[in-house]
Amino acid sequence: MVKKLWGFYQRLVCHPVPLVFGVLFLAAKVWSNVSYGGSLANGLRSGLVGILVYALALGLIHVLSEKPLGDRLAAQKLETGQAKWGAAITVIVYLFILGSIVDRLQRQGYMPGYPVFSWIPGWTLWHNLFDDFPGGYMAANIVRGLPFFVLIPAFVLRRLGVKRRGFGFSGGDLKPAIPFLLIYTAAFLVSGLTVERWVFLLYAVLYSGFQEEFFFRGVMQPLFTAVTKKPVWGMGLSVALFALLHIPDFVFRVYPTVPLALSSVASTALFGGLMAYGVYRTGMLWPWMLIHALSNVVGF
Repeated sequence: MVKKLWGFYQRLVCHPVPLVFGVLFLAAKVWSNVSYGGSLANGLRSGLVGILVYALALGLIHVLSEKPLGDRLAAQKLETGQAKWGAAITVIVYLFILGSIVDRLQRQGYMPGYPVFSWIPGWTLWHNLFDDFPGGYMAANIVRGLPFFVLIPAFVLRRLGVKRRGFGFSGGDLKPAIPFLLIYTAAFLVSGLTVERWVFLLYAVLYSGFQEEFFFRGVMQPLFTAVTKKPVWGMGLSVALFALLHIPDFVFRVYPTVPLALSSVASTALFGGLMAYGVYRTGMLWPWMLIHALSNVVGF
């Protein structure tokens, strides 16, 4: 086990993808800390502790898994031409999702400028449909995101010849996910069980857990891996896009300052890397969907 873990960390620190993510995470934590009057040393310590925690989590996944099972997600085994076509469509869908977020923030007054999707016939009607949607913003987000995060990408995979059983919802190796399922479930249970928290968990499962994990880890990651022929690059590219998707909301709506927003984006990137490696090693999506949802509720 020690030899296996040592070899994993040697490869980890020598590959440009985790190195770039680590450096950016450290820089974001230092900038955020210094901007709020903290010292450079405290910022470095905060960043290094975060990197250490995620590195230990990745090592745990590696040790508990016998081999990578990412090819159970059938999109990872597509021919290069098919994968390029699928990846191109997926990136277009991603840019559309990103544009819709910017458009929504502009319409709500959080971002300056004329709504970017005003030129699309019927888009204003589509947006206004969710202003007073039954069930509030949670139900609205679930319904609004479903076509773009799930239905269109699933249709693309089916057109490429991927069967539903190749989407990675079942089978695989559950062992590496069990410690994280236990940790996040325990954190949820001890943090106070109220009706509001159960409702928010249901929302997190149906939106961020199911939709985002399916899109980024179930569709984008295996397609990028099939194109590049390198799993680390497939994971890295999909995680980078996953983190970038959070920038508009974090910068213009959620956080009061840019340094604090980008610090949270950096944390989102490392969390996305954990999810990506978990899916790659286990060959399954559902436990990481649940972990993602629980993480959103408990806040770490």
